[in-house]
Amino acid sequence: MATSRSDLDTGYSAPSVIQRRWGWLLTLGVVQLICGALAVLIPTAATLVAAVVFGALLLVSGASQAVHAFTIRHWKGVALHAVGAVLYIVAGVFCILFPVSGALTLTIAVGALLLVDGAIRSALAFSIRPRDGWGWILASGVASVFVGLLLLLGWPLTGMWALGLLLGVNLIFLGVTNTVLAVSFRSRTSHDPELDAVKHA
Repeated sequence: MATSRSDLDTGYSAPSVIQRRWGWLLTLGVVQLICGALAVLIPTAATLVAAVVFGALLLVSGASQAVHAFTIRHWKGVALHAVGAVLYIVAGVFCILFPVSGALTLTIAVGALLLVDGAIRSALAFSIRPRDGWGWILASGVASVFVGLLLLLGWPLTGMWALGLLLGVNLIFLGVTNTVLAVSFRSRTSHDPELDAVKHA
């Protein structure tokens, strides 16, 4: 009995789905490599841009929260919700108007984020071992932990240049990882008869 496309799709694991979408992974890797290279070449500018972008995100978040608070006024938490929105907006304006101070604060936040992200990626690598690419995922996780520690241990000196530089290095590492995985998946897809059948179904 012939196997339908839906039958094949429901039998695929998550790695197989990613394998079939290797082109998107390759695009992501290339974009990460380009952004990482720019950040390494101009680390101070990258740091300040990161602070301004972070401020803009806080502004959008605060504005959205304020709209939500004042459109649903008949509930007990509206005052606290509104205060939270104001704090987000003030923090966003502060980061945009004073990117240097914002960068110093952002350095701490990003350092902590990289530590958590690296730990999660390392755990993911061991959970999919021994699948192809697990070593690259583990290496990228360890790199994230290392970058996070450098940011936090060198603060506040790292606040003006290291954030952009180290994030650039991290992006390059992620770009290499995703590019290598995409090429590996492409190679496996071209030799997998089931996946080839799905593409031409």
